[in-house]
Amino acid sequence: MSEELSLLDFYKFIAEEAQLGFVVCNTKSGEVKYSNKAAMNYMAMKIENVSEMKPLEDKPPCRSFDPSLLDQDGLHQDILVRKKDLYFMAVINVKSIGPADQNLRLVMIQDVTMQKKLERMLDAKQAELKSAFEDLLKQNKQLMELDAAKDKFIALTTHELRTPVAAILATADVLKLGFYDTEEELKEFIHMIHEQGTHLIELVNDILDFAKIRAGKMDFFVEAHDATEFSKTLFKGYAQMAEQNEVHLQTFECSDKHLAYFDTLRLNQVISNMITNAIKYNVKGGSVSLNVEDIGEFIKISVIDTGKGIAPDQQGKVFDEFETLGQVSTHHKGTGLGMPISRKLVEGMGGKLLLTSEPGKGSTFWVEIPKNKVLDEELYRSRPSQSDDLAA
Repeated sequence: MSEELSLLDFYKFIAEEAQLGFVVCNTKSGEVKYSNKAAMNYMAMKIENVSEMKPLEDKPPCRSFDPSLLDQDGLHQDILVRKKDLYFMAVINVKSIGPADQNLRLVMIQDVTMQKKLERMLDAKQAELKSAFEDLLKQNKQLMELDAAKDKFIALTTHELRTPVAAILATADVLKLGFYDTEEELKEFIHMIHEQGTHLIELVNDILDFAKIRAGKMDFFVEAHDATEFSKTLFKGYAQMAEQNEVHLQTFECSDKHLAYFDTLRLNQVISNMITNAIKYNVKGGSVSLNVEDIGEFIKISVIDTGKGIAPDQQGKVFDEFETLGQVSTHHKGTGLGMPISRKLVEGMGGKLLLTSEPGKGSTFWVEIPKNKVLDEELYRSRPSQSDDLAA
């Protein structure tokens, strides 16, 4: 008998010292017949009735402990248990013990708070790694697309540069050999050389500007200027081009002075590109107008045309250098980098370049130039009198 008692004490000792909580209860009365130290420590109290194991409130994702579930032999459930003012996450397992008519159940309680915390941390890390991997795939795809676009860009640029050079050389040979009869023919050949040379410079400037912007080496010399007078003077200079393309330049009436901070050389480049495109891609008999207005923190300079317009799904691509480089073969003439370069130039001056367009009715491109200093102080400086031009 003493040996049996010793063995019973031995088993009780194991149960008492186990890290797993043990509770033996009657499923009918709810009375707790036995609970070890781990179970009472989990609850921070001596458990007299199984109902005491029920949390005082539900907190997802764990379910409240329902004593009626003890009738389910083999039950395995996550619960949230209140310990004084704190909660911990636990897993309970229920097993039938003893004769069936005694309605006894062994409830095993295991604190899995740290395990669940580690699982959440692991899930978060896995999600972070997945996101990083997807970003790498996206970046790799962009790099591959850019690499392919660069190949197309080089091929187109080579062709575009060869065309004016060939024209200039051919015309020069005609002049060298004296294959002209009148003074008018001579002037025409000289004009052709000048025109092709101008186009060649524009191509080279586009390529150099694009390279400078990509390398972050574009210089800016920002000062306060009257945007109205600046834009008006620039707009008038395109009268001849408009006439040649049978496009009407509407008279610019605004006389209000609008001071803004910008680099005159860079803004000249941007607005010239806007006006040129408005004329070039307009319809015969169409019109181009200019507007300058104060919109709060910015001065807005708009170029409005009555051309064919741009489809909504194509408008976002106008300023995207990746899209532009990928579609260079579709451009009528030049590198097609004018607008991507223009947006970068405007952003470099602290402004914005935007557009709105409706197919069949025309487009409006506008720049918003800051009225106040918003850039690093070192950029607010005068352009050196002998600075290089855009091709430098």
